[in-house]
Amino acid sequence: MDSASVAPFRAASRFFADCVAAVPAERYERPWSDQWRVLDLIGHGNRANLLPVEYYERPVPVAGPDYVLPENVAERGRQAVSELGDDPVAAVRAASDRALAVLAAVPDGAVVGTPFGEQTLVSYLRSRTAELLLHGMDLRTNVEVPADALVECGGFLVELAVRRGQGLDVVRALSGRGTLPSGFNVY
Repeated sequence: MDSASVAPFRAASRFFADCVAAVPAERYERPWSDQWRVLDLIGHGNRANLLPVEYYERPVPVAGPDYVLPENVAERGRQAVSELGDDPVAAVRAASDRALAVLAAVPDGAVVGTPFGEQTLVSYLRSRTAELLLHGMDLRTNVEVPADALVECGGFLVELAVRRGQGLDVVRALSGRGTLPSGFNVY
């Protein structure tokens, strides 16, 4: 596939793999949030490598509204840990390599069947780029954030804000013409 969204995804996928490699194994069991350990975050983040391939090769039906409930997202993250096996670093690198190889071979205009409905693979990659980038940053390593993935993630987040009626607030804040309230989040 030859698309402007593939390069940022590739950079974000490699970034996430490098971030996982930079996390000492003794940190895996430490809490990352109220619901997840660091290893759960790694498993959840790696789904952004796995799902584009899965949804391209085996489209899934649209899920119900419970799919996005925080407790269900957290549970899928915990379940994803089993796919990491005994070597999370190798598992994440393998998932990244596979995703990038599949993306290189799929035709332009490819479609995926996701829990949110059918969409172009290019469109879906934007959300996966954001996931890989944000969760790589969540791991708090010293790995340099790739600029093209950061641009793609930022654009995706601004689009989400616009769709939610908060775009003007975000653009004002980004341009120094306003501020966002404490705790503001579009993702």
